[in-house]
Amino acid sequence: MEYQALYRKYRPQLFDEVVGQSHVTNTLVREIAEGKVAHAYLFAGPRGTGKTTSARLLAKALNCQNPPGGGEPCNACNSCLAIINGSSFDVTELDAASHNSVDDIRDIRVSVTTVASVGGAKRVFILDEAHMLSKAAANALLKTLEEPPEHVHFVLATTEPYKLLDTIRSRSQRFDFHPVSVEELVGHLTHVAELESYEVADGALQLVARHAAGSVRDSLSLLEQVAALGNGSVDPAAINRALGLADRDVFARLATAVGEHDAKAALELVAKLAADGVDLRRFLSESIGFFRGVFLAHYAPNLDEVADEPADILEDWRAVAASLPVADVIRAMDVLSDGLLRLREGREERLMTEITLLKLTRPEVAVDLPSMQARLDTLERRVSAVARMAPAAADSPAQTGQSATASSVPAPSALPTAPMDAGRTEPTAPPTLKLVAAPADSNQDAASETPAASNLPPTARSDAAVIDLAAFKSIWPALSAQVKDELGNRRHALFREARPGRVDGSVLVIHVPGHLGFHLEQMISDPQFAAAVSASATSLLGGTVTTRFEADNADQTTPASPAPEESDEVIDKDRMAEAAPSDPVALVEDLLGGEVIDES
Repeated sequence: MEYQALYRKYRPQLFDEVVGQSHVTNTLVREIAEGKVAHAYLFAGPRGTGKTTSARLLAKALNCQNPPGGGEPCNACNSCLAIINGSSFDVTELDAASHNSVDDIRDIRVSVTTVASVGGAKRVFILDEAHMLSKAAANALLKTLEEPPEHVHFVLATTEPYKLLDTIRSRSQRFDFHPVSVEELVGHLTHVAELESYEVADGALQLVARHAAGSVRDSLSLLEQVAALGNGSVDPAAINRALGLADRDVFARLATAVGEHDAKAALELVAKLAADGVDLRRFLSESIGFFRGVFLAHYAPNLDEVADEPADILEDWRAVAASLPVADVIRAMDVLSDGLLRLREGREERLMTEITLLKLTRPEVAVDLPSMQARLDTLERRVSAVARMAPAAADSPAQTGQSATASSVPAPSALPTAPMDAGRTEPTAPPTLKLVAAPADSNQDAASETPAASNLPPTARSDAAVIDLAAFKSIWPALSAQVKDELGNRRHALFREARPGRVDGSVLVIHVPGHLGFHLEQMISDPQFAAAVSASATSLLGGTVTTRFEADNADQTTPASPAPEESDEVIDKDRMAEAAPSDPVALVEDLLGGEVIDES
């Protein structure tokens, strides 16, 4: 006899032999036994789950000449044998992908009018891939589908029922075929392997069932392929070679590289997979499934009920979930999905895989929103670590002469550092803030506030702090930037040439060059202007102050030069402050008096 593929050789011949679809077969058997068979059925579900097989079993049971009872066919009479061999005149199978025109439906309507070959028999029309019917052909089928002759039954099988017309679905009795579970597939494969005398290694059939994705036909085809490759033996290594799959431990290594931001390990992993002949496109797809499992492990305590996977796979997911944050898991799925889309566009597989894993392990090379979120999460963890390591003696009497903020920032050697890879040279320590003291004013009393302390934000200074000229000058760039934000460019143009003059108690005197009398008059006559400047200065100095504008008569002869005590550095800071609103990092540096060191 000519050789038959396993999925054809072991096609179910009884409803009871259909794998994993008892909710369908039990209903059909009961309807046949009670004589309540519908005139039209719609079988919907994934490929390889038994839709066409169940349609043939329905045709055999309806035409069985010696029914044993219970709704099952006998598989021994002439009618059953003819249907099994595909030679029955009473069962017509059509592929809607190639018979999808109105003319093809017209032929069906003509065939419906013919009687069965044997008295009392039923004519059954099985239409595979019914969603491929054109709209005109589907509409032409409606009347016949709704009111066929009593001896005619229709079975429409499809993998995409939503593409069918609503009018067709409403005229049919629908059955949904579900993907077969791994456990049921393993039981069926074990039975077939025993009948075929295959030597099966531990865990091999579980691996076959997992990669069959719920399809009985796919699982039998894969089993047959692996058995031929191994000369009758089935083991996980042969399955991986046949499908180009990566070993199970590869995904745990990938998760470790992602958690440790180890780009070197990720690239070495890609090189090993390529050398082993692994299908990189399938590797990315399997990686998405792995990180999906890790995501489920984060939120599903009953993971064994949510996921249809073996216990060892579930333990791998839980182990990775314990060390990898949810944000990294979600970002991994997004980045891997984007990489898989690029591979499907036909791009170079190894290069795109390397770029994808590089984005996974080094978020700073990507500019997408999930990568930015990952960077922020890393910074938050580092800031939390710095806060925990801050010395508890910051408020002790021995440190009264030191700045509160300066005592709360640990030395660079005390900051936590992440482990560095052998192939990485860039530092991984968190950014270090360097407090730079401004030059002290010559007229300032020795017991007054230090310049470094005057450069601190208001929350770091006491409200009773003495306001002096040095403190006034230190906040001037930030004050100019805030005035620009509050009053706008037009009114800030009046304020641009002003400079710190002196401090009279809680009154800040601002000097305007003498040749700019119009500017001075506009600022004095505008109460909102002075109120805005006073409010900004109050927020920066930490104490309630007022402002007063005066003409700098000493500047009338040299209007273009600054006051003698004002250095070029003060002017440069003022110009830089004008651009501060457009550069948040520069504004933070000015306000905190620090320097941000970028890892890149």
